[in-house]
Amino acid sequence: MKALVPAILTVWISLTCGTRTSAWSDSRLSGDLRPDQAFDVGVDQSEGIASVAEADSELPEGGVTLAAPFSLRTRDLTGTTRVGRVASFDDRGLAGDFGTVRWLDLAPPDRFRLGREVLRKSRRHDAAGLGWLLFMLRSTDSGEFCDRAEKLVRASAGVDADRIIAAAEKRAQEVRDTAEQVRLAAEAARLKQGRPHLRSTSVAAWTVPDPMRQGVLAEQLREKGEAAAEGLGLKGVCTGSTVVLGLKSLDSLAREGVAFDRLTSEIAPRLGLMPGRNPFPGALLVMDVVDHDTLRLMASTMFDHEAPLDDDSILFPTDDGPFVIRAMPDRDRMKAISKAMSGGDPLEMLRALERARIVTRACLLHAHTRRSLPPWLVEGVAEYMASTLVADAPVDSIRRRRALRSMRSGRHPGWIIELDGDDEGFDLDGLARDVAYVLVTRLFETAPDLPAGLVDDLKNGMTPDQSFRRRMGGSINAWFDDSAEWFRFND
Repeated sequence: MKALVPAILTVWISLTCGTRTSAWSDSRLSGDLRPDQAFDVGVDQSEGIASVAEADSELPEGGVTLAAPFSLRTRDLTGTTRVGRVASFDDRGLAGDFGTVRWLDLAPPDRFRLGREVLRKSRRHDAAGLGWLLFMLRSTDSGEFCDRAEKLVRASAGVDADRIIAAAEKRAQEVRDTAEQVRLAAEAARLKQGRPHLRSTSVAAWTVPDPMRQGVLAEQLREKGEAAAEGLGLKGVCTGSTVVLGLKSLDSLAREGVAFDRLTSEIAPRLGLMPGRNPFPGALLVMDVVDHDTLRLMASTMFDHEAPLDDDSILFPTDDGPFVIRAMPDRDRMKAISKAMSGGDPLEMLRALERARIVTRACLLHAHTRRSLPPWLVEGVAEYMASTLVADAPVDSIRRRRALRSMRSGRHPGWIIELDGDDEGFDLDGLARDVAYVLVTRLFETAPDLPAGLVDDLKNGMTPDQSFRRRMGGSINAWFDDSAEWFRFND
């Protein structure tokens, strides 16, 4: 998102121009014209206009009303032609009998031309006024016309040029900073929240995958993914049950796809899905991007969804198969896991662990029906599969220690039952994920097919308590009580 400054600025000014001014918004720089700030071209302004030396780093204040309006004819960026007489201006734009025209709605050449014209008509075409022009152009991302305005300031201001230019740039940067804050607030209000693989609201059964159609659907997924990622340069490869999009060579992408296929063939039957079959309507699509900023950008533009900051991937359910956007882990995460490893490449380890989590979530999502499963069960199974299927995985050594310390300090593990899947406890280093891991591990150690049975029951409408009574002979609370007692004395 750091590369989107112009777009961010556009969003901010579009959102704020109707409710406040972009630079004259505090008590010192009010955008609303006040009688003591207004002036006419026919009045002596020697007392109202400070000299360059007196103005110091200040730029012209307030709105400006013209005593002699001038004619305007312009076509804005929306294609609307405005004809009339300009009566006033401020940092937001021009006003007259044609209504209002925002600077942002004009092409940069018109901003520059009309900005100079209103300064002339208001007798403000001095060094300070040209400083305001520079500020307005920088705040609206006007490209080369900012450079032209800066040259005008230097020619007019002499020794005061650097100070005036610095003031203009400082205030323009303040606009950009505010733009980012407002953009984030607006995006958060617009975007859907949470981890989408935990938030299904449907109880309908999945369509039984058609082996005759899966290849066609997988190819369509690849094409859709490449189109959605246009501009990122991603290319896709289809393997058995996976489509991988990325920047690497096609051979590398194919090897990655095969690694996903192998995990799917191992994990799916352990969760009650048919062995030897692609469990997805078309395929599992994995879009590999370079960093978390790109992950968040793609999630927001493609799915109108905010991506959790802590996760290295996000999985979206679609009718053609799970759509995953995966980012490279950051350096801090690689440093942290390398301390728990006895050797090997920390980047490859993190990628392998996330691959196992992705496949587990995808298989649990497509098991039987679209009903959501309890977050502790989903993420606990994901960690268990990552721990047992990735060679030399340090999952157990990291998570078990923290989970046991929590329970042995007196905290009952039942606190994770009702925890929302968006809670930070389920972040990669969250305590809820640690506790879920050891509890699910106990389920698998009790009976390897027990988790699959629970998944089947829950996906077909049973409550967790009903399923535990059926499978374990007692309530879910009784099992959690027993687990709390078990882990007090057993590792």
